[in-house]
Amino acid sequence: MDRESLNRAWPWAASLISGILLAFCYPRFDAANLIWLWQTPLLAALWFSKPGKSKTHRWRRGFLLGFIAGLGFFLISLFWLWEMRKVAESFWAGLAAWLALPGYLALYFGAFGAFAATIGRWKPDFDEVEKSGEKSKLNLFGPSLAVLKIAILNGAAWCGLEWMRGVFLTGFSWNGLGVALHETIVLTQIADIIGVTGLSFFIVFVNCIALATATRLFREFRERKRMRPHLDFAAGVGTIMALFLYGLGKINDVPEKTVDIRAAIIQLNTSIEDKFSGDHDTIRDTLFAYRDLTHGYVASGQIDLVIWPETAIPLRFTYQNCQQYFNEMVLPVADFNLITGIEEENFGADPEDEEIFNSAVLMRGSTADYQSHKKVHLVPFGEFIPFRKAPLPVFDWMFGGIVPVDFSAGTSFEPLKMETLAGEEIGIAPLICFEDTMGDLTRKFVRPGPQLLVNVTNDGWFYDSPQSQQHLANAVFRCIETRRPMARAANTGVSAFIDERGSLYDRYSGEIPDNEAERRRNRRIIQDDRTGNTYILGAMSHELKIPAEPPITFYAQHGDLFSKVAGILALAAILFHAGGRLRQRKTK
Repeated sequence: MDRESLNRAWPWAASLISGILLAFCYPRFDAANLIWLWQTPLLAALWFSKPGKSKTHRWRRGFLLGFIAGLGFFLISLFWLWEMRKVAESFWAGLAAWLALPGYLALYFGAFGAFAATIGRWKPDFDEVEKSGEKSKLNLFGPSLAVLKIAILNGAAWCGLEWMRGVFLTGFSWNGLGVALHETIVLTQIADIIGVTGLSFFIVFVNCIALATATRLFREFRERKRMRPHLDFAAGVGTIMALFLYGLGKINDVPEKTVDIRAAIIQLNTSIEDKFSGDHDTIRDTLFAYRDLTHGYVASGQIDLVIWPETAIPLRFTYQNCQQYFNEMVLPVADFNLITGIEEENFGADPEDEEIFNSAVLMRGSTADYQSHKKVHLVPFGEFIPFRKAPLPVFDWMFGGIVPVDFSAGTSFEPLKMETLAGEEIGIAPLICFEDTMGDLTRKFVRPGPQLLVNVTNDGWFYDSPQSQQHLANAVFRCIETRRPMARAANTGVSAFIDERGSLYDRYSGEIPDNEAERRRNRRIIQDDRTGNTYILGAMSHELKIPAEPPITFYAQHGDLFSKVAGILALAAILFHAGGRLRQRKTK
């Protein structure tokens, strides 16, 4: 390949490499350390490649380079969307799901690329300025200050775009940059202030400094110039150290007083085909299996809470046969609280007024005094079909077989109230399905006093793909952001207990083993201890030490304020840049 062809090709290859490197930071690869360098090939392409003579060509080219990186990332990390072909029984539905969502999400990477190629572009200047025979102090530190400015602007732009991705068009914040650090909990504790989206600012900040430092050092050695101060490098290292020290203090912070409860999570590992088959034998087996697994734990009289997953049984709670099942077969055997995901139905005078809700129901002793929470954030194509009643209902044609009827959304963020066997009251924050991936939604349940986040989910839609591991990786940040522990029960995938630090390990059980295999076996997850497989039928009980007086964190009070401010900073930079360009045109 000649030099001209190489100059044309390398930026596109670099952007694709960045997307691939980023995909490797998440389950099932979990090469989290790559997160601090993944962006450097893309930034090199955005900063150093020659786009052409037109000034507008640079931002357009930057958008395309960013889009390629984003598309490569999402096509790999969201490959589990391809499993929709099995659920929909349509090759084209699976292909559409796998291509459409990554294509949309890659637009945010494209927007960042356009920003970083123009306003956030680093322009290294190695010329030394002499004043009165002495080197200017400004020039001595100027290169470092220029890098820091660019790193801050790019971090702010990414942070703002990632926040927007989580709220626009119902939002899909899945696998933000900070999520890659889900197992490096010492660096993630600052999420109780800035949220997981805020962590992305620091990751982009460090990536910018890493590339700029490497470039400056290379040029200084190659041109045999005197080494300059690299304050930007010191700032990058200092940033990581500050995150580490803050996290160290938080993970060693043990609550002075706790409310101790014994909880059990049930995972039936029912296939999606069996779950919605309508077969009478399958329904009977499901009902008996949940009953028997539950009775096996509560018979001792020591279990405060049993958690079943989302839509655990194929009955609607408002139906008489469902009430009879709980009152006669499940609840009478012992005194315990039961939370289950289940459908509820509100009947209207007109069939058109009928409402179906995806709910979490809490009961004890009988269904007479049950408490119910109706899911607030519905998943498009999972719980409703967008534009189902449009003149040309394309989505309904493709996915209507999966979602024959749209669910209705709840509106309440009031926690459920549970009394332990010892008579202490605990607030339950119910999170259904993907709601545990949404920080701004979860924080609305936070109240003073002991609270437990409870996630009931059904990850069976995507079979044994990495989706369920990614779901867990996103969920752990809700515990850090709110400083509340979580119990999550999945139909299949990953059912687990997570403490308020975002850890799957029990801090009270002793030292965490150094051996990787042994450490994974010690996680509070329903899994095969030999293989680590989580797609199994099983149950687990654990004593949860719930902080009696947990803090109301900054994030719980203010949400993604840091990310919003970062986005405003980036927007201000865009407006300032546009104003400068406009003044130049008027001058000419």
